[in-house]
Amino acid sequence: MKIDAIMKEMIIGLMQNIAILFAFAMLYESFWLKIEISKKLTNQLITGLVLGVIGIVLMFTHWILVPGIVFDTRSILLSVSGLFLGPVPTIVAMLITSTIRVMIGGDGMWMGLAVIITSGSIGILWRTYRPLRVRKRIYLELYALGLTVHFVMLMCAFLLPSKDIFHTLKNIALPLILIYSPGTMLLGILLLRQSNNYQNKLAKEKLQESERRLGQILKSGNIASVILDNFGSVVFCNKYLLDITGYVEEEVINKYYFDLFLPLYLRDDIKSIFDNAMNALNDNGQNENEIIAKNGDKIYISWHFTNLMNEKNEVTGMACIGVNITDRINYELSLNAKNQEIEAHNEEYHQINEELSKTNVELIKSKEKAEESDKLKSAFLSNISHEIRTPMNGILGFAELLKENNLSGYDQKQYLKQIEKSGKRMLNIINDIVSIAKIESGQMDVMLSDTNINELIENIYASFRPETELNGIQFIFNNSLVDEKALIKTDKDKVLVILNNLIKNAIKFSEKGSIEFGYNPIRIKGKNKPIELEFYVKDTGIGIPRDKMNAIFDYFVQADLNDKKALQGAGLGLSISKAYVGLLGGEIWGESIENRGSAFYFTIPYITELKVKPTAENPVSLIKEDDQIKKLKILIVEDDDTSEFLLSMIVKQYSNENLYARTGLETVEICRNNPDIDLILMDIQMPEMNGYLITKEIRKFNKSVIIIAQTAYAFKDDREKALEAGCNDYISKPINKDLLKELVFKYFIRSDNEN
Repeated sequence: MKIDAIMKEMIIGLMQNIAILFAFAMLYESFWLKIEISKKLTNQLITGLVLGVIGIVLMFTHWILVPGIVFDTRSILLSVSGLFLGPVPTIVAMLITSTIRVMIGGDGMWMGLAVIITSGSIGILWRTYRPLRVRKRIYLELYALGLTVHFVMLMCAFLLPSKDIFHTLKNIALPLILIYSPGTMLLGILLLRQSNNYQNKLAKEKLQESERRLGQILKSGNIASVILDNFGSVVFCNKYLLDITGYVEEEVINKYYFDLFLPLYLRDDIKSIFDNAMNALNDNGQNENEIIAKNGDKIYISWHFTNLMNEKNEVTGMACIGVNITDRINYELSLNAKNQEIEAHNEEYHQINEELSKTNVELIKSKEKAEESDKLKSAFLSNISHEIRTPMNGILGFAELLKENNLSGYDQKQYLKQIEKSGKRMLNIINDIVSIAKIESGQMDVMLSDTNINELIENIYASFRPETELNGIQFIFNNSLVDEKALIKTDKDKVLVILNNLIKNAIKFSEKGSIEFGYNPIRIKGKNKPIELEFYVKDTGIGIPRDKMNAIFDYFVQADLNDKKALQGAGLGLSISKAYVGLLGGEIWGESIENRGSAFYFTIPYITELKVKPTAENPVSLIKEDDQIKKLKILIVEDDDTSEFLLSMIVKQYSNENLYARTGLETVEICRNNPDIDLILMDIQMPEMNGYLITKEIRKFNKSVIIIAQTAYAFKDDREKALEAGCNDYISKPINKDLLKELVFKYFIRSDNEN
């Protein structure tokens, strides 16, 4: 009776464990296969929790095969879980079951823990190094997994008290080999088939969706579609074919295609093509021919056809897809007819023929010019993208490096130098684009001031000398006037831009040799006083093709689009230089010989009668070494974090308290509550209301506070708008800290009698 009770308990426990493992299989099929593709950690953790619960249930539904030896199938569960579900769910289940096993305690606790850890780990390793997709004999692989897991389980018996080791090994060896190892294989086969069935289901759904979409394409679209059977009868045609031929579907389906659509003179030829294709397996081809619409109109179609095959590799018909080329053919026919007419009346219409030839040449030239323009624009867009992305890469890259811990002071300085260098490069590109926009819109002004041309030339020489020496280029400058006569009235900044652009080009295209720049006075015969100054930049570089010399002064044009050096830059430098020279009242031109060098010249008027007073447009430094200002209460109106932080750092030296506003309404409210604010730095582009409107609101109750507008816009009417709105002054972005300091000192410099 006792043996019968043990057997009964064993069978019940075994059946319960099998049922629980089947529950695990259902979890895999119903839940895991659907969410596995998402890879979400939350789903994996939930699955691990469910597995842990299943493992606990298995541990509490054990059975006794031999008195004193308790069995459950947690090793099968965890090893198969590691193989099919992966690390995260399996590790979670291992942690849960290990915790419960420790709580249960007993002499077998350490063996139980070892079995849990080794079973799950072997499954995970098996998944990693012997993935299912590379296996050929999957059943043997799964059985080998079971043998490995349970051989290791036998080894875990040595963690039992010494008096129980031999007894346990003797009684569990056969069950592990005869029941647990095949059980692991069977559960793995079940999960594998579930996975294959699920993948087959997905593949079937995708195939059905592809077939549905293909059907929609064939039925609609702007291409003609027709399917013929082996005998040439129409079994399918799409709506577009019906629309262009004027038939309805009932008039076409099951009708003989060749009689319905083809003119008599074409039928035999097209039928021969059809027969030859039907006799060739997997054949496909192309053909252009006319078809006849219901009303008798000719329609020309360029067909692509291919054979349709059944599962026995037998040809069952032909699928034809065609593009309507009627307009092209009619145009070609019309053109041919016109050519024949011209040839027939060549003598009589010789004059007309010449005009047509000229027109044709002009059209070809226009086409080539349009193609060249498109090529230049594409090159410009590519270049401008590169020119912007390159410094941005430097700025963002070194800014990211600055976040690293334990940077040396030297490294920080080097990174900051690179950020500053990249920022200046980007600003130059943006300034060029803004300059072109100003020139095109007529908003570029000439700001005349007293300018010492000799000092300008010497400063440029000092600026470029390190770069030319590094490249091994001899760099020479020439000042032709004495200093007393070198002071003229001109726009210094524009002359500087022109010379900088010309010298940069000379350096870019001169790998060796020399570069010389300077100016010479141009005098009228018999007059001592020059009427113009002729500036020049000469180099011994690669030169410019003669046919490109005039074009390079146009927007976005570069001398050689195939030259890598020419592709560096936006192609705007010479265009801006030409525009600036024109604004200054001069001319610009170039001379060049390929492989020998280039020379660029420009002139400006020689005018000496000017004594300019300092203004906002022509600022001079207002700050003396011993000047000071009181500490100010400053309101920074800025909706951008970076700009707000930058401004707060710039004004730190003369600020006592900083207030911050992010919206228009917030700005007005802060000003009402703080009438003692000294200075407002007003960003023009703000949410809710712009800086102009905010200023007008503030001026209704505070007439004295100093308001300086700061904006990223750069057009000439921005300053006037700011002043009209009630601002005291204006500064454009990017903010120049020295210029801002001068503006602040302009309004807050201490008088001599202040303490």
